[in-house]
Amino acid sequence: MDPTKRRITTLPVYTVADGDVFAMLPEAERTWLERQTVSADYPAEHPFYSPDDAGDRIFILRRGRVRLYKLSPEGRALTLLVLEPLAVFGEMALWEHWRHDSFAESMTECVIDSIRRERVRTILDRHPLVAMRLMEVMSSRMHAMERKLADITFKSVPQRIATVLLSLAGDDVAPSAPPSVTRYTHQHLAEMIGSYRETVTKVIGELRETGLIRIENDTIFLTNVARLQQLAGR
Repeated sequence: MDPTKRRITTLPVYTVADGDVFAMLPEAERTWLERQTVSADYPAEHPFYSPDDAGDRIFILRRGRVRLYKLSPEGRALTLLVLEPLAVFGEMALWEHWRHDSFAESMTECVIDSIRRERVRTILDRHPLVAMRLMEVMSSRMHAMERKLADITFKSVPQRIATVLLSLAGDDVAPSAPPSVTRYTHQHLAEMIGSYRETVTKVIGELRETGLIRIENDTIFLTNVARLQQLAGR
């Protein structure tokens, strides 16, 4: 099989797209919820909440990317997850006495819906299946972060870079072109794998020299998926 056309079957360790958690609501309930929803456009690097903030609403990402991250005492960022549409975030706000434990910030221009806590809780009380779906989302994220912690602990930087590139490229590989990762800077990648930008730049250069990737403008093409998967330990 041509290594550039091999399907990627990696777990989404670094990115999350939850799907519409309210899809199973009856039409009347969806209409009611839409009337309670505020939709707004946000620029890149817009902060939505910080650790210890007591939120009163949850967010649904309609377009763009949002990252959840933590900061070390020295100010180094570690990106926990990158959210893609239609991800839900800020779910800690559903519990009145719980506070956020991470930062949430837009990575690109975004369109985001926000819904007040009491409105969402009304839906969850009426529709246990929606509540179960939200619990599945939270459980899936916990699993993703556990996998990521294992990667950071046990994998080398080249292995982590290969893992994150495969994860960001996703499953939708066009038959006529290699999978690609677009609009992620070396700093973004460093913060996703718990490393330094300079180290990531060095490893990216090595992957390019050995023919595993190709870089054009702001896009990284995965030109040898099979070898990247082997490097990542998949």
